[in-house]
Order: sequence, then C-alpha cells, then structure tokens
Amino acid sequence: MKNDFIDRFIPSRDTRAYLHSIHHEFTDLEKATIVANHRMISNAEKVKWLTAFADEVADEVLKSRILNTVSEIEASEWEGNDCITELFDFVYIPHDFRHGDIVRGLCHDFRTEPYQETVGILLNYFDEDYECYRNRGSRGGDYSDVQVCVDIKFDGVAYQGEFHHKHINPIYIERLKLQEDDERQVYLDYLRNVYIRKHYDKKYSPDQRQNAPAGHGNAQKPEYADGPQDVLEQKYLGNCLPVYDPESGNWCVQTGHGFEYGPLDYVAAEFSGAGLIYHFRRNGQEDHVHGFEAVLACLLDAEGNLEPVTDYGEYSQQELDMIEGIKRAYAFVRQRRRPMTLEELQAAQDGGNQ
Repeated sequence: MKNDFIDRFIPSRDTRAYLHSIHHEFTDLEKATIVANHRMISNAEKVKWLTAFADEVADEVLKSRILNTVSEIEASEWEGNDCITELFDFVYIPHDFRHGDIVRGLCHDFRTEPYQETVGILLNYFDEDYECYRNRGSRGGDYSDVQVCVDIKFDGVAYQGEFHHKHINPIYIERLKLQEDDERQVYLDYLRNVYIRKHYDKKYSPDQRQNAPAGHGNAQKPEYADGPQDVLEQKYLGNCLPVYDPESGNWCVQTGHGFEYGPLDYVAAEFSGAGLIYHFRRNGQEDHVHGFEAVLACLLDAEGNLEPVTDYGEYSQQELDMIEGIKRAYAFVRQRRRPMTLEELQAAQDGGNQ
C-alpha cells in the first residue's frame, strides 16, 4: 500500500514525475490527509483505503483521527472534499510549477479534450513564492493552503476575462503544450512577459533594472524566459516587417496581436491576415494545415496514405499532380522494393497527365 502511493493518488503527470525525481516520501499523516480530501476518488474508495491504512499506522493518535475521518466521510452526502473532515492539515506537496506555466486542471469542471479543456496560466509565482508556500505549515496553514492560484483564461477557446481564477492543488494540474498555431499561445505569452516585467519593476530600482542582466529587470526590453520564441522576440523587437533569422531558420515579425515566428507561409499569413489552408483526409479523419509544404510533410509521414479534399478549391492542379506523383512512387517502391529510374519516373508522369 505504501510503495505505490504517489502513482495511485497523485493524478498530475508533472507533479507525480517531480515527486519521483526527488525521491519524495509522504508521512502517514500526509498520506491520510491527501486521500481524505481527494477530489478524484469516491467516498467509498476513501473509506476502504483509509480503513485499511489505519490498521498499518503505529501512531495511536493518528489512527484515531483516521477512523474519525472515516466516520465523517461515511456520514457525508457529498463526494470530493466538500466534506471538511478532521484530517485537514497542511501538506507540503513539492512541485516545479512556476510563473508562466500553461496548465490544465484534472478535476471538477475541468475538461481535457483538445480545444475543450479549461486553459490557465500561473502568474506571479516565482521561487520566493514557492519558498513561502513550503513553509506555510509552520505558520498554521491548513490543507487549503496547498493550492496554487491559476488564472483561468480560456474555457475551450472562449476567453474568460481578466479576473477569472481558481485555487488548485498541484496534484490536479499539469502542463499543457499548445500547438504552434494555437492563437491562445500568443495571448498567454504576452501575459507572462507583462507580469514578469511588473515583478522585476517592483524588485529592482530603476538603476538596477537598467544594469540588470538580460531577463532580470532590464528596462529597455521585455524580460523573457529564454525559450526559442523569447530569444527571437528580444532579437527582433519592433520589426514590423517580416525578417528571416538565419540562425534558427525562422521568419519573424511583430504584429499588432503579438510576436510571430515560424515558416514563411505561417508568418506571411499572420502578417497579412490572409493565410492559406489545405484540407485533407488521413486515416478517415479530415484535417488541415496552413501551407503546401506542411501537406507534403503529412503525406510523407503517412507514407502516401492521404487524400486531398478538393471540395473547397484550395489546391492547384500542379499541387494535385505532385501529390499523385508521390503516391505513385510509394506504390511502386512498395511493390518493386527499389527506387524508380528516370525513365520510369517520366513514364509515370506522362501517364498521370493523360
């Protein structure tokens, strides 16, 4: 029962992995408190586990508290931790969530289907805030003080407003990586950078900010977390016309809705507001991308098993011919187990154009 506690009762992939990485072990009191207040298991499961656990506990005072809590849970009509029990002590749950982390919740009104889940971001939660949280138990904190504040920004793709936030136990949140073309990412990056500027503006005097190292209060440029987008944004801050960065191989531009970087077709679309779109079917499912090169990448990844959707007039005849040529080449190599010769390639092209 003791060895698998973290795997069984810590739902968050990230918190679970972090606890394992530091070889953390909860005390008996902490284990009982986590289970008694768990939001993702039923009251019947809590009663069963706590009753069995009480038999293993050597501390008679704790055993009595656990059994009292079992009685409270059995008498409650509510599931989850709406029933405040005798076991509501502060539990230090180590985690590595910090300012700027985009997260999703794993319980209650949080959903986890793509583009349907509630998306939030941690703001103003730095190492010093974590240290305050770590020591909260010594200052009379209870189990509610385990929670971190998550600013809920999107319910699916719907914007939730500036002041919508929830306090969530770190065992119920995990990081969410949005796709590169997800428009929500731009706004979340903007918030992260704005709030970190405010943080360092408070921490450093104007002279200190002027001379601080990059990312630590420099007043001339926004402070960034040194990810690939942050480095490029700092490098091309104020470039309102698309520019190619040879070091990263990306195009970059500052738009009115945020900094954009990536392949030329993507950046050109964000710059102009008039992008390309190509629909196709793969494995029976319709999907789309925003550039013909991306179509080719999907086609090659699917080893030729992709059908362009021509209903919307998105493909030129030249592009359709190229797709068919690739599919013919795949079929030939599968059958013959060798590459096509120049003559065979020409013959296949001539046959396809007839």
